[in-house]
Amino acid sequence: MHTDGSIALSAACLGLALAGAMSAIRGTQDGHARFYLMLVFGVFGGIVSTQLVFAYTPSMYGFYLPFVLVLLLILPPAVFYYVAAKTTELRFSVMRRRDIVLPVVGSVVMIGYWLQSTEAKTAMFIAGELPAGIVPSTLVLATFVLIFCWVASSCLYLVATLRRLRDYRSKLRALYSNLEDRELRWLDWFVVSLVTLWGATAFMFVADNTGFDWVVVNELIYVLTACLLLFVMAFAPIQPPEAEIEELAPSTDTSEPKYARSALTEAHAEQLATRIRSAMTQDALYLDPNLSLQKLSRHVGALPNQVSQTLNEQIGSTFFDYIAHHRIEAAKPLILGGAANSLTVSLDVGFNSRSTFYKAFKRETGMTPKAYRDAATRSKD
Repeated sequence: MHTDGSIALSAACLGLALAGAMSAIRGTQDGHARFYLMLVFGVFGGIVSTQLVFAYTPSMYGFYLPFVLVLLLILPPAVFYYVAAKTTELRFSVMRRRDIVLPVVGSVVMIGYWLQSTEAKTAMFIAGELPAGIVPSTLVLATFVLIFCWVASSCLYLVATLRRLRDYRSKLRALYSNLEDRELRWLDWFVVSLVTLWGATAFMFVADNTGFDWVVVNELIYVLTACLLLFVMAFAPIQPPEAEIEELAPSTDTSEPKYARSALTEAHAEQLATRIRSAMTQDALYLDPNLSLQKLSRHVGALPNQVSQTLNEQIGSTFFDYIAHHRIEAAKPLILGGAANSLTVSLDVGFNSRSTFYKAFKRETGMTPKAYRDAATRSKD
């Protein structure tokens, strides 16, 4: 049902999408990220315009609705490629052929609808009736198949996006000792918002076609869309510190062990492990809040991949966890002394924030700093 409220919200969402696209064009992000963000905003703008087209140019509705099908098929890969670009793992400027198969098929179906007569398009898209003939039947069947494929591909791209974020953060832990400015946690909420919007849309679509249209609130979809667009506009311009691209690049050969081609010998690795431990215990390198794998490598006189291999194989830890362990050990006597608050302690031992310190401390000890101090006090009594 097209109400004044839903039409107004549709116009508001279109305005936000256009503003987001313009912001992406003028933004300072990487070229790939800027392009795919602009594509995401453009797709949302096209989708939310459906009610405006129906309300103000109903004669174009038969042409526009098939176009929305193509936009829906473009959205999942567009989101995935945007996340890939934001995590500095994109190594190609255009979508791979497998990612454009569904949009291309959707475009063929769209053209098929466009070639139908005005009466046939009116019957299908306005009256909801199926005209006689094999071509309209084939187009409708192809549309239902594409919608099913869209649902399946959305799930697959969601999994691929989450895996990309997980792998990206795993690689960050091998490179940096403080991650809060690099992890792009807002992308998690972006994905959650998309899934929420998708779920609400799917529920209302099913309800509208199964006789439960009384529970359908079209305005809710536009409110959720507006919130999503505002959220992306607020966080997308935020640029993380420059990453070490070469270190973050994904391996091109997953069939061999991680360090299969390493020239690091066992004896050299043991010597390097000793130097790394000395850098922590004697030089207290962990106190540097901006400590990175690159800095540690220069300090011990070895290549970053050799230091990473030594940490994983000789010491049994990632770079991030190893540095966090030493920071927590340095924080324990300060906590027991009780002379400083948690924020001061966290900054004194090399953490960038109290929240990061709390999470690392609880992961390391199984309790909060206050609980740790209380437990130590009780054990003395």
